[in-house]
Amino acid sequence: METKIKKDWLGRVKSIEELHDDSKLWISEVSFINDELHFFNDLLSTYYIDIIDSGLSDEINKIIKKITQEKESYNAFMKLIQYQENLLSKLIYTGSVTSNPNYLKMHQDLEFKVNAYIKNSKLLKKQIFSIVEDQMRKKEQKKLL
Repeated sequence: METKIKKDWLGRVKSIEELHDDSKLWISEVSFINDELHFFNDLLSTYYIDIIDSGLSDEINKIIKKITQEKESYNAFMKLIQYQENLLSKLIYTGSVTSNPNYLKMHQDLEFKVNAYIKNSKLLKKQIFSIVEDQMRKKEQKKLL
């Protein structure tokens, strides 16, 4: 099925398969981020006391709050992506994908939201690694003394 669809927001043509591939990629990325969030939660738990002792309790509480928000966003994104996929199947079945500007707009909006979610999770990851790295270095320095 090589039906081409004009995506006005990018000014280029994408096939139905490419739209479906977008959704598969989003599911993969968002699921991976969710797995990382569980890892980060465990990582922060491991160094929680050291981080609190070093006076970063406000910062760690903000990060834990962000992790909680990201986990909630995960569920919302998965529902949106699944809805998008179901709608695409219905539109393919009825043969009206190319004539449905609402679907294309919804796909565009979801793409921007998922990209923002991925970007935010990367920033959160940098913050977490920075804090944990600092704590590991401090712990190693204490061992050397």
